Amino acid sequence: MQVLITGGTGFVGSHVARQLLAAGHEVRLLVRDAARAAAIYAGDERQPQLLVGDITDAASVRAAVEGCDALVHAAAGTPIRSESVEQMFAVNVGGVKNVVAAALEAGVARIVCLSSITAIFNTDGDKVTPEAPPAPAKLPYGRSKVEAEHYLRALQAQGAPIAIVYPGGVIGPDDPGFSDTCAALKHRIDNGFRIFGDGGIQQVDVRDLAAFVCALAIDGGAGRFLLPGVYLKWTAFADTVEEVSGCQLERIPAQGWKLRLVGRLVDLVRLFRRVDTPISAETMRYATLWPHIANTPELEQRGLGLRAPRDTFADTLAWMVAAGHLGREQCPAVEPWPRSAAV
Repeated sequence: MQVLITGGTGFVGSHVARQLLAAGHEVRLLVRDAARAAAIYAGDERQPQLLVGDITDAASVRAAVEGCDALVHAAAGTPIRSESVEQMFAVNVGGVKNVVAAALEAGVARIVCLSSITAIFNTDGDKVTPEAPPAPAKLPYGRSKVEAEHYLRALQAQGAPIAIVYPGGVIGPDDPGFSDTCAALKHRIDNGFRIFGDGGIQQVDVRDLAAFVCALAIDGGAGRFLLPGVYLKWTAFADTVEEVSGCQLERIPAQGWKLRLVGRLVDLVRLFRRVDTPISAETMRYATLWPHIANTPELEQRGLGLRAPRDTFADTLAWMVAAGHLGREQCPAVEPWPRSAAV
C-alpha cells in the first residue's frame, strides 16, 4: 500500500517510515528540504519517495496525498522549536486542517494523526481517557493542540476514518532532529537530575509508538488511543539512567512550583532571543504534575507491547554517544551503537 507521511524527517515520522518500508509498503514523504530528507535516509536499503512542499500550503498537500491509501500525520510544532506562536498555530492547527481535509477529499481510507496527551491532560490520571474532553489550556502549545483536537473530533463524529494517537514523552535512538525529550535527557546528564518530589513521568519508546501507528495505518482502526508509555518515578528514572550509562548523576531536589515559575521566565526570555534549554512553562508543568495514565488496551490486542525502560535508555544513550551528543566518558557503561538487540 502507498502511505503518505508528514513529519517524515522528524523523530516519530522517520521511525514510522522505516518500519513501513521494512514491511514492504511504499512510503511518500512531504518534506520542506529534500536534501536534508535524503541525508536522513541515506544508506537505507529501501528509500521513501520525497515530495517537496509544506503542510501549511494546501496545494502541495493535495498533490502529495494523491493516490495514497493511508496517511500518517506526524508533523508538529513545539514551544521550543517554533520560531513564534503564530508559526506554531500555523503548523499545529492550519497544517492539520490542510492535511486531513486533503486526505478525506482524496478518499484516503486510513488516516492516523499524532496528537499528544497534553491535548487531554489532567493531573488526575483516571480522568485522562479517550472520552475525556480536550483540556482547557492557557499556554500556546496546549491551545494549538486543543484547537486541532476539536477539528479532528468533529470529523470523527461525522464518521471520518480518523485514528488519533496520544503519546506521552517520546524517547529512543535515531532521532534526526534531536527532539525535546532527548535534549532533556542530555541536559540532565550534563547539568544534574532534578528530582520533583515523589512524582514521575511517562515516556514511550519511539519504536513502540511507531509500531502501533503502523498497525493503525496498515490494518485500520478509527478512534482515539492513549499511548503515554511506561511510568517511572523520578528517582527510578535517575536510577535507570545511572545503571545503563555508568555515570553518577548529580541529583538536585526541586520544588514543582519553583520550576514552573522558572519555565514561565524562560518563555519570556524566548520572546526576545533563542534560549538553548528544554525548560519551558509547558514542560515544567508536565514534569512536576504528571499522573500515571493507562495505555490503550489496543496495544495488547494487536500483539504489541512496550520495551522496558532499561532497554530504551540503553539504546538511547548508546545512540547519543555514537552521534556525538554525549561524550564516551559521560556514559562509560553503554555498548557501541547499533546494539545487536536494537530493532
